[in-house]
Amino acid sequence: MTIILQEPWGEGFSILCRLDRVHVWKQTAYQDLLIADTTTYGRSLFLDELIQSTEADEALYHEPFVHPALVIQGAPRDVLVGGAGEGATLREILRHPSIRRVVAVDLDAEVVEACKVHLPQWSAGAFDDPRVELRIESIQETLSKTADASYDAVLLDITDPVEDGPAVELFTTSFFAEVSRVLRDGGIVALQSGEIDPYDLQMARTVRSTLLEVFGWVKFMHLHVPSFHGIWSVALAAKAPLDHDPPDLAARVAALAGLKVYTPVAHRALLELPPYLQAELEKPGRVITGADAERHVSFRRTPT
Repeated sequence: MTIILQEPWGEGFSILCRLDRVHVWKQTAYQDLLIADTTTYGRSLFLDELIQSTEADEALYHEPFVHPALVIQGAPRDVLVGGAGEGATLREILRHPSIRRVVAVDLDAEVVEACKVHLPQWSAGAFDDPRVELRIESIQETLSKTADASYDAVLLDITDPVEDGPAVELFTTSFFAEVSRVLRDGGIVALQSGEIDPYDLQMARTVRSTLLEVFGWVKFMHLHVPSFHGIWSVALAAKAPLDHDPPDLAARVAALAGLKVYTPVAHRALLELPPYLQAELEKPGRVITGADAERHVSFRRTPT
């Protein structure tokens, strides 16, 4: 039986997605989980009925999410991942020859297990790599048990801060301060930071302003992922300025085997926002502190 899933996108606008076969559709303890074959993008992962990753274009998200940050850092050894999910982020991290340890954290064991069964090509064996330690717990719990300066990179591939969703507490100065504490000097943070298009820059501005309360250097990348139906952003942050275009960029990228998307030219393009979007992004956003009344980034898409 064909199912039509309606994904809200903006005021008076939504995306209709035809599901040809449903593999998993259930409410976990934390979110709505759906893995289905779609007519357009092939097998796809949805959380809270929002598309997260598809067979057709997941590399267009995961390679740019991982590699610019780790290439800028230069020689990452120890990496913390918030949002182990389907394991594609782990797959890309493990391409870096300097990696010796990856701690992958996910709150929802049911999502991880469903992805292992129904999306095994996403992780490509990464969960079984001896360098990877999978923890089923909140990233806040992980950070609370972590010593200062433990990681060269922290990659936060977390869901959008939908009200009452599992990531709503993670876009705050209090959370980012803990991330900064466990980061080594010269380390870098990459954070999935929502859409960055002329229609809605509210979330990206809020994330940028909140990060700047904690980190001395913040830079945004822009990605095109067709199944996301818009320009997406990844925020990079560090305690002190980093060289985002190192002189040996080509050599650093050449050390990574099996890439589909990421090249030195792509690296520079990802980090070069269109001037008008850059100007709009730099307008002040709301700072999210983490207090009960000041912890939520609105997911309601309204014109800026």
